[in-house]
Amino acid sequence: MKIMIATGGTGGHINPALDLAHILKQRNPENEVIFVGSDNRMEATVIPDAGYKFYGLQHITTTAGSFFSKVTYATSLIKAYFESKQILKQEKPDICIGFGNYISVPLILAAHHIGIKTMLHEQNSFAGKANKFLSHFADAVVGCYESNKAQMAKANVRILGNPSASVVKDTVFNPEVIERIGLSKDIPFVVFMMGSLGSSSVSKVIDAAIPLFNQDFQVMIVSGKANSYQFQNSESVNVKFVPYIDGKQALKGCTLAVTRAGATTISEICALPTAAVLIPSPFVANNHQVYNAKELADKDAAIMIEENELSPQLLATTVNTLVHDQQRCNKLKENAHKLAKVDAANQMIDWIEEVLHG
Repeated sequence: MKIMIATGGTGGHINPALDLAHILKQRNPENEVIFVGSDNRMEATVIPDAGYKFYGLQHITTTAGSFFSKVTYATSLIKAYFESKQILKQEKPDICIGFGNYISVPLILAAHHIGIKTMLHEQNSFAGKANKFLSHFADAVVGCYESNKAQMAKANVRILGNPSASVVKDTVFNPEVIERIGLSKDIPFVVFMMGSLGSSSVSKVIDAAIPLFNQDFQVMIVSGKANSYQFQNSESVNVKFVPYIDGKQALKGCTLAVTRAGATTISEICALPTAAVLIPSPFVANNHQVYNAKELADKDAAIMIEENELSPQLLATTVNTLVHDQQRCNKLKENAHKLAKVDAANQMIDWIEEVLHG
């Protein structure tokens, strides 16, 4: 099969797409996977670095902002649509798959109009605008939450899960990951991860909570590569700061994780599984991280603290209590694992073959 995937913007869209590509190649080395994204965002670097052919569509803007911004978006979308048509005629893929984000729109529409089969993947519990729009044209839609069915009621939706869960499920913790930054493998550790870019607002609260943490566990704070906040507390024997860490390793090895509620993080928490405190970002489209976090919190599969309720005292009390309550942590992990769809990638590939061959 030749599969063309549109993805980009953030890791939440890019990582599941790359994980699906990995399983596609693993299942059949003859499968060819080609990516399409923006030529000026992170996918333009990340995807070629992963070894895949990549087409960058030029200068697609977002719909956010003024009337002028919306007009500019419409113009760039039309250009990208015709550019996508040229790519499709050149590559002749069997199927095109959109992983959300506005970058999917021109390719999926062009594929539909040419007569190429199309599929969408929705990572969040609250479907994004691009996928809602494209669901009217797609041959198949893969969701991660039952709520996706009602949000795209006229589409052919199956709840198969996030391909990232298929990749992380077999992760084995390597203690060297934490030993390299000065933590001991023999003492429990809590990891704080606020996404690849970090969060200055939450970092400020974590910083103020550091003196309130008990001294019988270790703390790893993954600050993020673009976090503008400067931590006031210094490193100590028990507290270490890193801009980046292998997230799967950290989530697998920790006693407790404090994270945002992005789609990939949620899928990994469930698949590994990990006891987690979720602080959903309020700065995302449709407040989708709150919906993601609620899916777990309502099933006692994670603790949710909304950012407007967060304080150093609440954070420290929650972390101190959970670290010393192994039974509670085990219950969170057990319930999270019940929500995991660890065969998501293979089921998605099975459906791709069904769409193509009936």
